[in-house]
Order: sequence, then C-alpha cells, then structure tokens
Amino acid sequence: MNRLCVLIVVDTAGALAQGTLVGNSYMVDTNGYLGSWQEATDQLHTVCEDGQEVVWSVAPVAATGLVSITGFSGPMVAQAVCAPRDTGDDGAWAGRVEAHGAFASYAYSVALSLHGTPLSATCFLKVV
Repeated sequence: MNRLCVLIVVDTAGALAQGTLVGNSYMVDTNGYLGSWQEATDQLHTVCEDGQEVVWSVAPVAATGLVSITGFSGPMVAQAVCAPRDTGDDGAWAGRVEAHGAFASYAYSVALSLHGTPLSATCFLKVV
C-alpha cells in the first residue's frame, strides 16, 4: 500500500484579508486520476484504503507567507478512523487510516495558522 500525500497550498494574503480559506486554498493529493475529487479547491475529497498512511503538508503561494498545520478534528478523528500527528519533518502531519473494513466518507477539519491567525478548512477522507 502506497503512502498518500495531500498538499494544501494557501494564498495567505487573500485568506487573511477575507478571513477564510474558502477560495484561498488549493488542495491536491497524489491519487492523480484514481478517484479523488474537488482537487484544487478548499474541499478536497481524498480516496484512500484502509491501512494506508496519509501525509498532509502545507505551503504558501507567496514565499513570504507563513502557514502551518496546527491540528485535525471532526468525525475522521472522533471516530478514530485517522488521527494525524505532527511528524516533526518540515511541518508535515501523518496518520494511518484505520477504518477496520468500513467503507465510508469521513469529514475532517484541518486547522492552519496563517501568520499566527487560526483558520480551518473542511475536507473528506473516503475509505474504499
């Protein structure tokens, strides 16, 4: 089972000016054409398999932007399907999908810090 990577790219200036990540964040994963949807939007639906490791990372659009992941919450975490933790490696967070054979879609919120200002985005992990 391959590692699945999710990249969150943030227009920090736009997000701070508007107070939201909606329309100011662009999420993609390494599934390519294999089933994920809503890529390059703020509401990525990532398709994964039970037992697969998912790694999230974040980057600013502008080199002067400061953005980092501060945590995860929502049904994905509350139901113990995936509980990402800081890897200590360039701000990446990783978690193993443990759906125990359940095939379902789990919402989650990823909390970000933009120049010290907290904002979050809601995404989905679809276990197939």
